[in-house]
Amino acid sequence: MKRIVLFLIFCGCLQIQVSFGQQYLYSQYFANPLAINPALTGHFGGSFRFASISRSQWAEDGNPYKSLAASVEKSLLESSSSGKLGIGLLVSSDNSNQDAFSVKKAAFSAAYNMELDDEGNIELGAGFQGQYNQRRINPYNLTFESQFGSGGFNTGITTPEMGKAATMSYTSLNAGILLNIKSLEGKQLYLGLAAYNTNQAKTNFLDAAFIEPIRWNIQSGGTIPLNPRTNLHLSSIVTLQQGASEILAGTVGSFDLAEIGGGKKLLVGSWIRFKDALIPYIGLQWNGVQAALSYDINTSSIKTGAYNRNSMEFSLGYQPWGSLLKKDVIPCPFF
Repeated sequence: MKRIVLFLIFCGCLQIQVSFGQQYLYSQYFANPLAINPALTGHFGGSFRFASISRSQWAEDGNPYKSLAASVEKSLLESSSSGKLGIGLLVSSDNSNQDAFSVKKAAFSAAYNMELDDEGNIELGAGFQGQYNQRRINPYNLTFESQFGSGGFNTGITTPEMGKAATMSYTSLNAGILLNIKSLEGKQLYLGLAAYNTNQAKTNFLDAAFIEPIRWNIQSGGTIPLNPRTNLHLSSIVTLQQGASEILAGTVGSFDLAEIGGGKKLLVGSWIRFKDALIPYIGLQWNGVQAALSYDINTSSIKTGAYNRNSMEFSLGYQPWGSLLKKDVIPCPFF
């Protein structure tokens, strides 16, 4: 019976990646570009870019779900007038139930975006990514019925479940394409499609082996200038993996705080995770540094069990401001 309970706990942790309200996909997904489409690698106006994001879910209840990701990208062929080549490295860590179950990843990606017209208003890109994945089960951070006595839980007592500690690793291959269109008026439209784990790697969980299904990401959005100092950014992402799905859509307004093009902006907006949460967002750009905060306000039935203990995310990015002016490119959807 104890082994069955332990197995169910770990299966519940495994389902974090594909269930509503316990999703490894960040609310500020655009702040983690290499995790949503390899074709976004190096697709920005500067020479390099750093991005990081952390998520704390239900922190008031012992911080059971914690996620962290960081990436660095380098843009190559900056002097080329026909396209851009980029390379990047992404590392991430996801932990649940006081690190009883954790997933760590490291991915290297490369992408090339080429101009399809003489004016440079249409770009088409493709990217590829190799990813190393590690899953770890650590039952020593859990408590079991046999450890409970008159004085409470005695975690020094060894239980049969502790023999289930295991580390599993496998490699997955990811790919994506990206289409960007801009107009002379400054309007922008983008559409991307990415497939993760295209090789459908075989892995195992405890004593069971399984093939991880392909995860599809569909991104779309655009930018609409409202006046010389204000832009409206629209974005959405649809994630599909076997029978699970998740949809996020929202709008962010960017407001220049100084002279036009001065690199100082206030970002205010909100997203909706359908059937799950409303996500207000506020951020600040200052000479190449961008910091932002978002908070998930749960609207689904899970809010009863969560006692209104919602999730918070903080993102921090850096892109040298001076290098942004070197080349006029269609910007990556990162705001």
